[in-house]
Amino acid sequence: MGAWGTSLYANDTTCDIRGDYIDKLRRGKSNEEATQELIDQYKDIEGDREEEPLFWFALADTQWNYGRLLPEVKEKALFFLEKEDEWERWKEAGDKKLSAWIKTLAELKKKLNLPLPEKKKISRYHFYQCSWKLGDVFAYRFSGEYSKDKNFYGQYVVFRKVSEDTYWPGHIVPVVQVYKWIGEEIPKVDEVKTKDLLIQNFMPETLAYKPNIERRYSIKLIITSKKMIPENNLTFLGNISGDDLIGFQGHDYLTDNISVGWDGKGYNNSFEKYIIDRYLAWSNMD
Repeated sequence: MGAWGTSLYANDTTCDIRGDYIDKLRRGKSNEEATQELIDQYKDIEGDREEEPLFWFALADTQWNYGRLLPEVKEKALFFLEKEDEWERWKEAGDKKLSAWIKTLAELKKKLNLPLPEKKKISRYHFYQCSWKLGDVFAYRFSGEYSKDKNFYGQYVVFRKVSEDTYWPGHIVPVVQVYKWIGEEIPKVDEVKTKDLLIQNFMPETLAYKPNIERRYSIKLIITSKKMIPENNLTFLGNISGDDLIGFQGHDYLTDNISVGWDGKGYNNSFEKYIIDRYLAWSNMD
């Protein structure tokens, strides 16, 4: 357990339990279903003197906050709150931190014995699935400041949807392959078939110490709503069928495709910068 303070959620375990519980409710699970799934999910901490009490403290506190505290969860939390073993985790840290932790536990115990607040509404996730078909080919027009700096402003790059991937918390997003081509005129779809693909999983300098590294060409386009698609920058060219097209394989099928978004917000790269940098790097290898 990683801990950075003596408040209830100043450690990894309780933060994870709180987040996982709310996530399950947002996915449409009932309170009972979410609780049982968490118990099953964290079964390996049963009997752990540090982790198991924290599990029940966080679950009971979160359920209370949302007006959903189950009697069995309350009973488990109160059972561990009565055990002085819970003080051990902070004894070596000194009297000040020990006192602070004891206070945290006392406040939790008092809270759990209060009447439940009114049940709070939990907003459900709205998952998005891009409507592009497997094999669809698009030309993208560069329009950002980075493309101006690199003299590609107004020019086009072409990509093709070859598969689908999952993106948290459950969106289904396109996996595309980008062609190693940038030009001022949009090509015909038949011309696209003759172009090489842009390597995505490493840059040329990697070849110096990994000459036999496997080349991969796919990236995951982060699109979590229709309004995120830069329609004004995209031109549909047609569809290229093929045996390389792979449909969605489920939310539990994890890939290592690099995440690329149009604006680079969150945990993804900016599409224009990412593609231009790779195009320049690999074009210099020709």
